[in-house]
Amino acid sequence: MNIKIKKIASELLCGKLFPLLLFVIMACTFAVQLPQLGFYLDDWVSIAAYDQGGEEGLIAFGINDSRPFAAWVTAKFFKILGTGVLQWQIITLFWRFAAAITCFHLLSCTWPQKKQVNSFTALLFGVFPYFRHQAICIAYFMILMQYFVILLSFLFTVKALQTEKKSLKYLLFFLSYITSLFHLTCLEYYLSLEAARLILIFIVIKKRDKANFSKTAEKTILTYIPYIIILGYILIYRFIYIPSLSRDVRQVNMFTKYQGINILWHFLGLFLQYLTEAVLGIWYRSINPSSLDLTVRNTQLGLGLGILSASIIFFLLSKSFSKDGDEDKEYSEMLFLGAAAMILGFLPGMAIDISPASSSNYQDRYLLPSFLGIAIFFVTTIAYLLHNHNVRNIILSSMICIAVLFQIRNSYMYRYSWKYQQQFQWQLKWRVPDIEENTALVGDGVIASFMGDWADSSMVFEMYGKHKGVRPTPYWYFNVGEDNYLSAIGTDEPLYIQSKMYEFLTDSENILIITKPEYGKCAWVLDEADIDNPYLEPLIYQYIPFQNKSRIILDSNHHLPKDIFGSDYIHDWCYYFEKADLAFDRQDYSEALRLYDELTAKGIGYGNPTEFRPFIKSAAYAGEWEKALELTEIANAIAPDKTTDFFENIWQILDRDLPGSEAKSTAVFAARDILKSTR
Repeated sequence: MNIKIKKIASELLCGKLFPLLLFVIMACTFAVQLPQLGFYLDDWVSIAAYDQGGEEGLIAFGINDSRPFAAWVTAKFFKILGTGVLQWQIITLFWRFAAAITCFHLLSCTWPQKKQVNSFTALLFGVFPYFRHQAICIAYFMILMQYFVILLSFLFTVKALQTEKKSLKYLLFFLSYITSLFHLTCLEYYLSLEAARLILIFIVIKKRDKANFSKTAEKTILTYIPYIIILGYILIYRFIYIPSLSRDVRQVNMFTKYQGINILWHFLGLFLQYLTEAVLGIWYRSINPSSLDLTVRNTQLGLGLGILSASIIFFLLSKSFSKDGDEDKEYSEMLFLGAAAMILGFLPGMAIDISPASSSNYQDRYLLPSFLGIAIFFVTTIAYLLHNHNVRNIILSSMICIAVLFQIRNSYMYRYSWKYQQQFQWQLKWRVPDIEENTALVGDGVIASFMGDWADSSMVFEMYGKHKGVRPTPYWYFNVGEDNYLSAIGTDEPLYIQSKMYEFLTDSENILIITKPEYGKCAWVLDEADIDNPYLEPLIYQYIPFQNKSRIILDSNHHLPKDIFGSDYIHDWCYYFEKADLAFDRQDYSEALRLYDELTAKGIGYGNPTEFRPFIKSAAYAGEWEKALELTEIANAIAPDKTTDFFENIWQILDRDLPGSEAKSTAVFAARDILKSTR
């Protein structure tokens, strides 16, 4: 029985069953929260570009982003996958899984005696921490697929050098050339990492021929000549052809910013930042002790699954038949490759003068090309220095635990960003079924974390777009926290913006003033009653006088794309508020009051007190003045210290706009008395 356990452990850890082990560990790391993730940042740009403008729209984005071929490849995957959230999350994670499997086979072919080191390097690579953008699936889909392709290309090269069958050798070399050309044409992320192939070729030829250094080096250079030709083509393509299409957004600018000896000093300082982050920062920032709160359920989940994953790895390491050989020469080769691949991976980020040690959420992606080298270097160093197998296994397993904990905590933030996005999407759709084209939505802030003005605007474009193309862009979201648009709106100047491949232009009166849902309130379409609303951001008040609600198409058959936004959302207080606010604009006052009766019958709790306004106004317009008065009392009692001025303004507007009657006069005077008493 014990022999059978050891055999299974060996197969899982180092044999044919390794993909199953990797799948289990990656499932523990990513699968639990995967269905609750969505789209973020440039995901929205790609979706709107493709869904609204087709392949041409996406390629226009690629040209603007200096990556036209990558956009063309992504467009082909859109045709296969569609625009659904889950399938894009799964395919992006699949490329990470495939890259880890390929890493395992590459190392196993090169150093077949180092079974446990190869296995653990691939496991660590599959769940590597610190990279915080796995959930940004479309934007990083190509980068993670490219990691798989470059490792596959390396594997083809190694296999070609090892086989004696000429026809197979030629085929494998040809496949390595094609995959090298493909991944380098897509993106420049792994341009410098290509040089690691040279080291691999040298190591494999040295092992195969057992020749001296000079003869091995000569064969290595001859073998590498086709790859040099490919690199030469790529350098012309990337740095001459691409800039001819549009402004190069990723210029190598270090040599223009610094002069003389300062270039060297700056380069050295930047290198030390990358090295520090790679050796120490990854683990410290992954644990992030300042925000480690074990009372949070998601942290408990991450720690639990991390310990489970580490326990599985430790058990298999302890029980496996497969033990690594102690040959120092092979350790030296692996350490050299790992260190070289790590440093080569630093160069793309360093070339455009980006520091991974920045506090920005998005700078750590520049360490991504070095993850292969970091994983090889860390695991090999631990295996080489620690001869006590139990201590070594504990440390290696602990690294997996940290990685799993980090990824689960990280996914939690993306989950909540998607939740807030969905609240905005559905609340706005309930309130604003459709919008006239060439409308500027003016809002009070970035809609959710891991978003931005271009992402918010792309999302709104995708919500209301009618597949008529990308330029001119029919909708745009202006965040008043980002810039002051009041001067243009107040002087009747047109609103114009050009961002990425989008171009939006409209007259300044074509604006819809909205707020995002947050802090216990729903999304709002503002009007004159909100001049005294205490729950608004200060900057947005100035825009209320320019509100143009006529831009809303009150009756429309337009639907949100189901595969992106879902078929419906929670019918909570905000659902009834938005629908009632829409019903009031439609002058369907009985429907607004019916919605209030329905939510009270269902026992749905009240939201923000100012959100009683459509029910109060509808009751008054329906002639049910006692109902309007009753609702005002209920609403103002929630936070009278904040809302009295707001409700007084509501009643002043009702008094101004509705025809006189005895019931109205009685209610208006009673409302004034009630509100006055709460001061």
